[in-house]
Amino acid sequence: MVREGVRVSVKGERFVKAGSKVRLQEAYNLEYVQGKVACPKLYRYYQQGDEVVIEMEYVPGETLRAIWPTLDNDQKQCVVDNITNEIRKLRAFGSGDTSTCGINNTIVHSEWFGEFNLKDEQELNKRVASTVQFNPKVQALVQRLLPTSSRFCLGHGNLYDVNIIVKEDMSIVFVGWECMGFFPEYWDPMMLFILSRRDKKMIDQATSNMNVDNSILAAFHIILVIMFK
Repeated sequence: MVREGVRVSVKGERFVKAGSKVRLQEAYNLEYVQGKVACPKLYRYYQQGDEVVIEMEYVPGETLRAIWPTLDNDQKQCVVDNITNEIRKLRAFGSGDTSTCGINNTIVHSEWFGEFNLKDEQELNKRVASTVQFNPKVQALVQRLLPTSSRFCLGHGNLYDVNIIVKEDMSIVFVGWECMGFFPEYWDPMMLFILSRRDKKMIDQATSNMNVDNSILAAFHIILVIMFK
């Protein structure tokens, strides 16, 4: 499979990601979470000319997006419980401050909110609210709804239904670690909320399991409606 600047292939038991748009930071991130959370085993990574190559474990299974409609209620609950358990494992690694950044104070690359290395939660809130910048009143409302004293911890950063592999036994593996960093602890549930919006029941189960405050849900619901209207 190929998309601009990125090629992926399966070679035996290895999944290979390569290309000019692949960043070494993704390999560093995956290396950092080895043994901490359900993720592919990292075999090696290297630069080859202007390209980066990452070789990792191939994880058999289906993406959450593909498999969810086929699951019964008990299986869905099991999958949601497994997702929230893995998020809790990441949350155990606090950052010690309120900076939004990658590991070793690097820049976070967010598909939805751009690149950032921000000093505190207020700056992050401004960035999040800027997604509705064409409407100053709504932007101000989003900022008011977002918290300013969250605990910051390790987060996947781009947690949505194609970056979650569901195995045959309903266990799950997180893939796609290029956006990992230190975020407010609500961040991963909210990425799931925005990006896996296809099934409201799944969203409700996941956010309920993670005890996400209603004001945060309201803020991201506004963003969701505006971004995908």
